[in-house]
Amino acid sequence: MGAVSHVSLNNEIRRLRPLFRWVLLARLAAGAAVASSLALAQEAPLAGFVPGTDSRSDVKPFYFAVPAPRGQILDRKGRPLAQNTTLRRLQLTVPAAQRSTLETYTAWLEKALVELSQDAPAARMPTADQLKRHFEDRRELPVSVSDALPIEVVFDAKKYPHANVRTEYARHYPQGAMAAHLLGYISSEGAPPAGPILRGEPLWQRTSGAAGLEAAFNKQLTGTDGTLCVMMSEAGAVAFEQVFVAPVGGRDVVTTLNLDTQRVAESALDKSGKRGAIVLVDAFTGDIRAMASNPRFDPNAFARGISSSDFAALTQNIDGPLFDRAVQGSYPPGSVFKPLVVMAGMRAATVDAFREFQCGPTLMIDGREFDNWSKDDSGWFNARAAIIRSCNTYFYQSAMVTRDMPILFMAHEFGLGQAPVLPLKASAGSLPRRAPSNHDLANLSIGQGVTEASPLQMAMAMATLANGTCRPRPRLVIQTQSQSGQVGDVTSPAREALIPVGDSDLEIVRHAMFGVVNHAKGTGKAARLKNVAVHGKTGTAQWVLRGEKTNVVWFCGYVATHPPLAFTVTIEGNAGQGGLSGGGTAAPIIATVLRDIQERPAVHDVSYEKAVVIEETDPLTAPLTSAYMLGAPSPSPSEPGGFFSRLFR
Repeated sequence: MGAVSHVSLNNEIRRLRPLFRWVLLARLAAGAAVASSLALAQEAPLAGFVPGTDSRSDVKPFYFAVPAPRGQILDRKGRPLAQNTTLRRLQLTVPAAQRSTLETYTAWLEKALVELSQDAPAARMPTADQLKRHFEDRRELPVSVSDALPIEVVFDAKKYPHANVRTEYARHYPQGAMAAHLLGYISSEGAPPAGPILRGEPLWQRTSGAAGLEAAFNKQLTGTDGTLCVMMSEAGAVAFEQVFVAPVGGRDVVTTLNLDTQRVAESALDKSGKRGAIVLVDAFTGDIRAMASNPRFDPNAFARGISSSDFAALTQNIDGPLFDRAVQGSYPPGSVFKPLVVMAGMRAATVDAFREFQCGPTLMIDGREFDNWSKDDSGWFNARAAIIRSCNTYFYQSAMVTRDMPILFMAHEFGLGQAPVLPLKASAGSLPRRAPSNHDLANLSIGQGVTEASPLQMAMAMATLANGTCRPRPRLVIQTQSQSGQVGDVTSPAREALIPVGDSDLEIVRHAMFGVVNHAKGTGKAARLKNVAVHGKTGTAQWVLRGEKTNVVWFCGYVATHPPLAFTVTIEGNAGQGGLSGGGTAAPIIATVLRDIQERPAVHDVSYEKAVVIEETDPLTAPLTSAYMLGAPSPSPSEPGGFFSRLFR
């Protein structure tokens, strides 16, 4: 057999781009995957042979399915995250005269492999069990004697007349472990062909999506098999072969991810060396620009056929590399919940933005002492100061006035307690129906107790604050499209709820979140940028991990680009581990991403008007005017209509 041309990865990428033509696919399938797969010997077709015209006793037909290449998974700019490549396997065809017994069959193979070892060191003998099963039912077909062959390995047909190289499609993830939890992985579909040769059995083992988008869009990604007819002569050579039906590749899936943003986000998370997640979304459309979970796994390991020991190592790893923390994780939100408490108080007309509570180190509630994060008495704080300094004791007192229902209503409207609508399995978190005691209410006010949220849920809540109009539905997939570029399933941006907050109240919370990052006493100063405003909220919450108490830290917010990008960083601590905080641990991680966005906005599909972002230095305890609070004061509870006038405005 002549040397089989290697299809380079770059060529394969170009072939499988959205504009790739089925004619090219048919040529690839027939010319590479088929001709090299079953060319048992390169003999001239029998003279005068025309398939189907007569019964022939000297030839035997075999009909095989040619598995179609899976569609690609692309980022928003058409760059591949999952695609197809080819791999080559060495096969040997045992001459008919050597097939009488298993012993002669095996002896011939052993001798042939010794000769081949000079040019193919990777060639190896099948196991005795594999060879026995093949001999019993498939001795006429070639025997695979290698895994994937290196590109430089070729064979001289005259020197090795019984050797051939079969080319197969294989799944490939060009970015390695990047976006692994979103992409998922594939697995073999059923057992390899064995037993009697069946009409229409695949030339090689089919695969299907087993997790992530590979599984969610398996139907669209899976193409239509082709059909190959191979006529075998009595001597064991190919008399004739023909592709009756060319395989049709699957549809491409176009995601909302930006490969550049994803790369920077994952790099920042990796460098932290901690378990956690990071999410960035377009605050207007809900498009997920980047979403990562750490630790990760390499989906290429599954595409190559992961061993049972390697799979066991992944599943038994206590850090959970297969677990998608960004979508499926559920954590107490801690202080990133506090802006919702402020908005609930203003909406219910129970605690306006100017009402002050003492920010002391502790507060006694029904016989139990509840702590602030600081041991200092900071004085009297209004809503803005309480958010900037994240004062727990302020929020305990505010919640005692507002009560649980307005707070829980606000949290629900911002998406907590309900699973995001995604093609992936997503956590709904946990939102109680009531806070039955004052102790429960105190915990609720600082995002503790039974309240939990996923990083994606908090990112969507931040997107709602950023756009000021509605809670957008998270969008991960834009559309599917055929190999010729014809658009199929389309997912349009959608809103899930109108924001239940007036403009003046919203601006008060936004200004406070600006101060978290840009005030001299803010807890999130590590995320400050010089030329574009960042709004944020830090959070630290107590959490139970594997039966032991530990901390989980947050930094959530948005950057005022166009469109605004809302973000969430969540980091898990270990039992007994100190030194973790939202401002000191989570904020620096997103700061790396935000600085790259500031320096290369076009790469990240955003823009902004360059300006000098001021640093606020006002004393937080001084009375402030409504103009400085960026919104008129909320009406007092004694105003006509009270709570209900604000609820239904």
